[in-house]
Amino acid sequence: MSRMKWASALALGWSVLSLSACEQPAPPDLSPEPEVATTPSALGVSSSYLDLRMRTGTGVASGMTCGSGNEVAPSCASGASSDFNFHWVAPYDGAFTFSTRGNGTTYDTVVQVTRWVDSVVLGCNDDFESTPQSSVTVSLGQNQQVRVSVDGKGASCGSFQLDITGVPSTCGACNTPPSACHDPNGYCYNAACQYNLKPAGSACDDGNTCTTNDTCGSSGTCQGTALLCDSPPGVCYQGTGSCSNGKCTYLRRPAGSSCDDGDSCTSGDACTASGFCASGTRVCCPNGTAPCNGSCCGTGSYCSGGTCVLCSPNEPYLVKFPTCMDQQLP
Repeated sequence: MSRMKWASALALGWSVLSLSACEQPAPPDLSPEPEVATTPSALGVSSSYLDLRMRTGTGVASGMTCGSGNEVAPSCASGASSDFNFHWVAPYDGAFTFSTRGNGTTYDTVVQVTRWVDSVVLGCNDDFESTPQSSVTVSLGQNQQVRVSVDGKGASCGSFQLDITGVPSTCGACNTPPSACHDPNGYCYNAACQYNLKPAGSACDDGNTCTTNDTCGSSGTCQGTALLCDSPPGVCYQGTGSCSNGKCTYLRRPAGSSCDDGDSCTSGDACTASGFCASGTRVCCPNGTAPCNGSCCGTGSYCSGGTCVLCSPNEPYLVKFPTCMDQQLP
């Protein structure tokens, strides 16, 4: 291959990632053609989780977040800053530190590490040791995959340098805490994973869909408040129900139980077997008249011989029937 063709192929294959000198030798200077620049215009597209494989060292990746997308909302900082995100695989069992404290970082960063399979946050840091840069250490097992997000605090953006360093351990991945009230990322001690308790009052999930407002206690137990089932769907259901799978169910009251259909002009209302409150005997009518054979005559009619009949302008007793008072007299 000629020097010119080799240089063209090299330029096309050059990544926006800047690998550390100890990881990969710099490409030979075979021609005066410029390399692909790590400028805002070159990095202005969505990062879409650039693959770092198993690289470790200083300056594993570098670039500029200004102009990139806002793909991640870090759990330890607020804002809507542009970010860069990477896919990384742990090369061995150990504790790994992801840091932007190198000289190549020029803005207030936030670093977050999440599990690749389910996005559970393993670690997040903003302002490490009161500096604008970030550093987070997590324990991982060999070949475990994670997302590494380099974000900014508030609306900050700029150039960053991502360093990844590791210390081998015999514990494997310390990221399966014993309960929801332990930190998701543990540490290796005496060949066993240890996990710190979350602060009392931290939100958690006790796994019971029939509790609400779950919080951690001082002993590391996640407890919630039992869901109250005191709103039956009708007057023919028991006033207190039971919860199952996050939903309240209520037993029906026995058929024939007394109930109130909401109509003050009925008496003897009773529950049916289907949980419906059936109206009893009508004793009055809303318009102030007496029932007509158990029913009420509507406006423009009156009761005559147990039957509702239409009012007539020629009726000599028209004024005696309130339901006919709106009829036009001759």
